[in-house]
Amino acid sequence: MAQRKVRVKKALESNAASKFNYSKNKEIYWILGAMIVCILVILLIPLISKASNTFRYKGLTFTKERFGEIPVFHYYYSFSNNGENYQYNLFLRNDPRESKVNVSGEIIYPPATGTVYVSINGEDMAKCKDSLREIYSLADFMQGNLYKVKSGYPNKNFSEQNNLTYIDCSTNPNDMVILIKEGNETKIERNNKCYTVSVANCQLLDAIEKFEVQSVIDARNRARSN
Repeated sequence: MAQRKVRVKKALESNAASKFNYSKNKEIYWILGAMIVCILVILLIPLISKASNTFRYKGLTFTKERFGEIPVFHYYYSFSNNGENYQYNLFLRNDPRESKVNVSGEIIYPPATGTVYVSINGEDMAKCKDSLREIYSLADFMQGNLYKVKSGYPNKNFSEQNNLTYIDCSTNPNDMVILIKEGNETKIERNNKCYTVSVANCQLLDAIEKFEVQSVIDARNRARSN
């Protein structure tokens, strides 16, 4: 009888220990599970955030970022010249998917390190806020892709009177010319090697960013077809 009581007592103690161990293990499992979830959240949030801010536009992958307080759309690409590798970062202030600027004709640049002639009707663009900044961004885009930029004015008489370089579609027929002027519609038209960028309602930023993006798309498509 005494031995039976001892066995019962040991069984009860073993049972109690098992319940204690199960309860303790269950608590540890909850803690480990919570830690794993926290780690996954920390790791996945940046990936999810980046994915939600990334989109493709005509074969180009853009990421929505912030430059200080300014939201920008970032695309980068690499190219080589004379054995040197380069990377260019294209930052847009407008979402390229929302652009309404029509482009007529493929945009083709001269060979690397060639010269691009930019002719700007200053009287038209002077009325537009931030016109100097937008034109500078175009020049920066050209120079960032290793082209030389020469600027001028499309009015011959005004150019001669003010000692400016006269440039229009006829002055440099064998070179790339970009003529920026006011128009009834914001659009880009190609005539041989001359590109007329018409700007309506001071939509200069829209026109220039469309020119830059479309030129990258056209260059990419040509490279892929070759």
